[in-house]
Amino acid sequence: MSDMGTAQQAIDLILHQGLRENKFRHSKVLKLEKSVPGKQDKQGAIAMYRSKKQMAQSWGTVYTSKEAVYDNFASNTHWTPNVFNYLTYTDAAKHYVKGAKEQNLSQINTLVVDVDYRDVEERQAKFAEVWDTAMLDVQFMPTLILATQKGYHIYYVFDEPVFVRRHANGKLPAVRAAKAIAKSLKQYYAQKLPAVDVTCNSFGVFRVPRPDNIEYFEPKMTVDFQALMTWSINFANDQHQIKPKTIQRSFMARRTSRQIDQPWFQALIHQTNIDQKVGYGRHNTIFTLALACYSSGVSQKQCFDILDEFNSNLKHPLATQHVQKVIRDAYSGQFHAASREYVNALLETWVPDADRRVYLQRSQTTWYKYAKPRSERVNSHVHEWQADLMAYFNQRIDQDNNWFTKTSLRHISKELNICLGSLTKALKKLIDQGLVYRQKGSGRQATMFATRSSLLQHAMELKYSQRVNYWLMVARFLGPTEQLLALQRFSLASDQDTVKFEQLRLVDTG
Repeated sequence: MSDMGTAQQAIDLILHQGLRENKFRHSKVLKLEKSVPGKQDKQGAIAMYRSKKQMAQSWGTVYTSKEAVYDNFASNTHWTPNVFNYLTYTDAAKHYVKGAKEQNLSQINTLVVDVDYRDVEERQAKFAEVWDTAMLDVQFMPTLILATQKGYHIYYVFDEPVFVRRHANGKLPAVRAAKAIAKSLKQYYAQKLPAVDVTCNSFGVFRVPRPDNIEYFEPKMTVDFQALMTWSINFANDQHQIKPKTIQRSFMARRTSRQIDQPWFQALIHQTNIDQKVGYGRHNTIFTLALACYSSGVSQKQCFDILDEFNSNLKHPLATQHVQKVIRDAYSGQFHAASREYVNALLETWVPDADRRVYLQRSQTTWYKYAKPRSERVNSHVHEWQADLMAYFNQRIDQDNNWFTKTSLRHISKELNICLGSLTKALKKLIDQGLVYRQKGSGRQATMFATRSSLLQHAMELKYSQRVNYWLMVARFLGPTEQLLALQRFSLASDQDTVKFEQLRLVDTG
């Protein structure tokens, strides 16, 4: 549980200088800015919402100063952490906020990964898994992790804001680059955490830091935009290299010209059980279907007639005004057509396996391929064995209530039903990546295993005076690897405010 000061510090770090420092009217602070030559007071705007329900209705409040945000953040649950040039209201009573579009962005302060589980119990049970992924699997450590109602928001705050400038051709290169980075981050997280919402708006509304939801905050862990962009490009290139090897085209056929004529559209339009779901619910389904109509030349009025009937057939339909808003967004011209990633995700979520196979057989396109679930395959991939091993070590370490666990390879092989050859191969990759450390026991003594997460967590719990001895002991066990030395520097530097600590970079971590 954090205090108000920590939450305010997190808000200030995220906003940078995107808003005025003090209120334009009724400020409690003596205004001296005008007397300071050369001082610039940025006049941007953000929106805050008092509940998730009000956020869904765009019922919020516009703030243009940090002072106003500090006075009101404790009574709000959601906000737009990235700053817009301006925001306004659609009604005279000033209830409904408008203008939070990416074309109106003034500066991009942060990117957020949304992890959403079924309920609070699953969220709490999965925290160690989220922690390991955020802290250890990604090359860049996050700045902030907030608990949501059923999941977590993982913030990557930039060390300097990315200012949005419109080119002569009307394009926004900064927004395009940030969206590509956000996509890579979400895809990378989704490989480790299936509960990641890969469809969420990269510049949308997220949880606001408050004393009751901050799970982790390290103000020194801001991210360099250019370095994150380089990582994103390398990740995307790796994905393109893997894709041709894994996707096999069973037949070659002419692509159906209109998306509304493709089998996946018919598969989704006839589903009646689509409800709120992790990442892929009614909103995303209607939006995807609307984009298909838009790309197929269907008029907006005809699209509403089609999707209004679809919505009426749902067991739990959306309000009509929400359907109208989603269709307006789809026909705004910002998007060209439905994305295959969304289509695949929606089919996987809502269309039964048997129906999916039928629609795939009828398809006139080689647009997508469905991989067999692991339970239906004889062999597993190495990365799946690695995930099993990491989960196994984390569970054992947690049960032993220590920063390491002792066991043998034969015991692990029996517990996880992995042959020794596959186990050795997967373990070697984890060790090479610096995710797992191993110290072989002498004689009949069991081998000691520790994860990078357990080392870091234990070190952070110790006082500074104890950390030096702790890392000396660990080094004797495990040897001074590059990853271990980086963890040591991070742990020992965390109490020294005078040290200018740069972003922790752990190479070759996947």
